[in-house]
Amino acid sequence: MPAPVDDAVGYYSQAAPEFHASYEHDANRVERMRVWTGFLDRYAPGVDFAYDIGCGSGILACELARRGIETRGVDGAAGMLTIAQRSAQAASLRNVSFEQHRLPVPDTQAWRRAELVVSSSAIEYLDSIADALAFLRNLLEEGGVTIFSVSNRDSLSRRLVRTVHRLTGRPRYLKFLRHFMTVDELRSALRAAGLSYLEHAYFGRADRINRSLSHVVPPRYASNMIIMAARRETDPSR
Repeated sequence: MPAPVDDAVGYYSQAAPEFHASYEHDANRVERMRVWTGFLDRYAPGVDFAYDIGCGSGILACELARRGIETRGVDGAAGMLTIAQRSAQAASLRNVSFEQHRLPVPDTQAWRRAELVVSSSAIEYLDSIADALAFLRNLLEEGGVTIFSVSNRDSLSRRLVRTVHRLTGRPRYLKFLRHFMTVDELRSALRAAGLSYLEHAYFGRADRINRSLSHVVPPRYASNMIIMAARRETDPSR
């Protein structure tokens, strides 16, 4: 029986080995990497330095490093970071490092600004989407791009799973997931955070329910996740 945990950091630190292994066999994880790789193909070329915020077991951070980008992964879960560091060492990636911080980090004035900040399904666990997006923005240099993914509130299967969770407490991770968002809500939140929307896509259709739904409803309703890219524009006062 797993020891009780009272927040997302504790849960994911405990679940780190299973989470990392899921990228090898879980169809939704494989789809996630395919979608993320497409976004990186568009926005990572020419980037010298990047952050992976909520880096987990280092899957995206190591992918950025393989592309020749100096990368710093940041996460609160010690169990995840242990696997991330081990993975980077096994791949002989010397241009990626990992730091443990609870998110969002309150003071990043001394942190290096990046051309790219990625965050895969992390900000939805934080108290405030507005504060989370402001945190990502503040890590970017002017003209830099952030790419992030969050849970899709319009997903029909998400609604079903949330109902099951209310009745059974399963799946466990939903206890800690604070935000389900729509594209319109995210675009509004971007404007408030001083970020300019670039593009979005839906993903998370590899499970049986969503595969079936995708034949009869638009992707908005048959996808568990939203991925979005946005730019920090040049400050007009400068």
